[in-house]
Amino acid sequence: MRRTFLLLAGIACSAGWGAEADLAGLWKNTAVGIAQSAIIVSQEGAFLHVAGYGVWAGGGPGVWHGKGTIEGSRVKLPLTYTKLPKPDFDPKVELELEISPDTKTLSGTWRNGLGRKGPVKFVKMGAESAPKIATPAEAPSAEGPSDGAEKKEEAAQP
Repeated sequence: MRRTFLLLAGIACSAGWGAEADLAGLWKNTAVGIAQSAIIVSQEGAFLHVAGYGVWAGGGPGVWHGKGTIEGSRVKLPLTYTKLPKPDFDPKVELELEISPDTKTLSGTWRNGLGRKGPVKFVKMGAESAPKIATPAEAPSAEGPSDGAEKKEEAAQP
C-alpha cells in the first residue's frame, strides 16, 4: 500500500511540475554544425510558442516556428521551417525534449518526415542586466502608464 501511494504521489508531482516550469526566454542550441542557433520561447501555461534561427554548415540560415505543449516533464514541439537552410531540407521537424530538473536544459531528439533523427540540446540563456541610461529621455516610451511628461513635450512642440 505504501509503495502504491509513493508511486501515485510521484506521478502526480511529475505531471504538475512540467506545466509550472518557466521555459519562457532565450535558449541556445548546442548542436555542432549549426551556428548562431537559438530559439525564443513564449509560454502560456503548458502551451509554448517558439521561433528559431540558425546557420547550417554547408548551407545557410534557417528560420522556423512552432507551437508545442508541456506534458509532465517533457515538451512536444512540432516545427515548420519558413526559410530552409539547405536544398531538399524537410520543412517539418518535431522535437521531443526532456526538461531538466533545474529547468535550464531541454534535451532530446529531433525527427523529420524523411525518417532522419538526431540528438538536440538547448541551454537557457540568462537575462542580461537592464541597460544603463544617462537621462530619462533615453528610456523606451509607450511601455506603461504615462507620467504626463510625454503630453507636456507634445504640447510644447509647434
